[in-house]
Amino acid sequence: MLTRLAALAAVSLVPLAVAAPAQAAGSCSISVPSKVSVSSPTRDLTATFSAGCSKYAVDAWWGVMTPAGEYADMFHFDGARTDTIKWYDVNRTGTFRVQAHEAYDLVPQSSTSMSVRFASRTAVTSTRSGSTVAVTATTSRYAWSASAFRPWAGAKATLESRKCSTCAWTPVKTGTTSTKGVVTLTAYASTARSWRVVTADTPSTWGKVSSTTTR
Repeated sequence: MLTRLAALAAVSLVPLAVAAPAQAAGSCSISVPSKVSVSSPTRDLTATFSAGCSKYAVDAWWGVMTPAGEYADMFHFDGARTDTIKWYDVNRTGTFRVQAHEAYDLVPQSSTSMSVRFASRTAVTSTRSGSTVAVTATTSRYAWSASAFRPWAGAKATLESRKCSTCAWTPVKTGTTSTKGVVTLTAYASTARSWRVVTADTPSTWGKVSSTTTR
């Protein structure tokens, strides 16, 4: 990553020129995942370049800017259709701007953004006593400080049910996980059906839909 940042710093020293409209024969666009889930200390993050980059550009750079406006890394088009960088959990979370920096031949570039949050997990178990069903969800989320998943306290969890495999899921009850990341939600159901628990997204963590359980 340091090599990439050094290269980006060197590029930033080159005076930028404004292309006249007649020179803008084409454009060079970049696409990245709109949602990035962080579940380990490092992961690959790949950008894809449009056909216009190959047709009109020689080299082009995009800076990956943190929510605070600082450089986190850079993507570089050098003729290949994609470029992959290493993404580190210490970059934390938020909306990162993939900002067009410069193309040496003045080809217009697009900019975009991506939402980066920590991953979560939700496992469920269930029991039935007469017409009362109890579903227990155990949740965890990735903690960059521990480089591992830890119990997710205070997560909003919604119990959902459906009567058939083609039926829509219906919200039944909502609860909040304990300090151990656990919540038990109960509901009345006279006949068997499928159940699942959905945790809600937060500004730092992606929610999760659990597997189903039938009671």
